[in-house]
Amino acid sequence: MKEENTDESYIGLICNGEFNAIRDFKIGELFESFFDNINYNVLKEDEKVYVDFTGEAMCDEEPCTILIRFKIDNDDEFEINFVKVNDDALDEEETLDLLDDIAFAGGAILDDEDYCYNCDMEECSHCMHNLDSLEDFEDCDESLDDNNDDDND
Repeated sequence: MKEENTDESYIGLICNGEFNAIRDFKIGELFESFFDNINYNVLKEDEKVYVDFTGEAMCDEEPCTILIRFKIDNDDEFEINFVKVNDDALDEEETLDLLDDIAFAGGAILDDEDYCYNCDMEECSHCMHNLDSLEDFEDCDESLDDNNDDDND
């Protein structure tokens, strides 16, 4: 007989779990390094269980609230059900961009070959695989800004 899960056990499942594309880093630790005012809430609807994570972060230099809804299946596995920034739902690519930012802030690298496309200096703002440090990322951003300035002339 399977034990009945509690709200705390569902939240623990998420906090102690890992994203498939960000191995060896607990989700809770990654979220703590990226978000402020963290909150978890368990929802049970039609025999389905969801864990809503909310946190505050900076989005395009503006404060925003991010909601990540995890769906828990019967085997205590989970997946992201949807993501919202303020009231705007993110598509799959935007969600991967957000996960990449969260991973980078926590010292991890998003490991998703479908997402990593021909890493080079022009693309490193979206894919951090070729960067060894935060200084490399800052150098990349400066070179992108310089390239964008040339386009406007």
